[in-house]
Amino acid sequence: MQAARSAHAHAYRVKHLEDQAEARHRAMRLTEYVAAVRRHAASLPPCQEKTEVEAWIAFADMHLQHLTEAASAPKIPIPPKPDPADLKPFLHGWSPYGPRSY
Repeated sequence: MQAARSAHAHAYRVKHLEDQAEARHRAMRLTEYVAAVRRHAASLPPCQEKTEVEAWIAFADMHLQHLTEAASAPKIPIPPKPDPADLKPFLHGWSPYGPRSY
């Protein structure tokens, strides 16, 4: 059971690491896109379209700030206490409920 708990904790941390990396890549892609939209907006004359694009950019900036904060503070996560169903994939066919459970 201890080996299953350790394997579960490891898998949880790997998933968290992959999620952090994906959040960082998503933030980088969106930052590039918003920069391109910002350049486009700067080329527009004052009009309704420019006002709408600038409002959208403000929204995008807030969203990017949230994504950046989530991706910029990497730390090792503390996995939650697994229940028996969480341990089952790491027990190689053994029951998480004990040796006499089927």
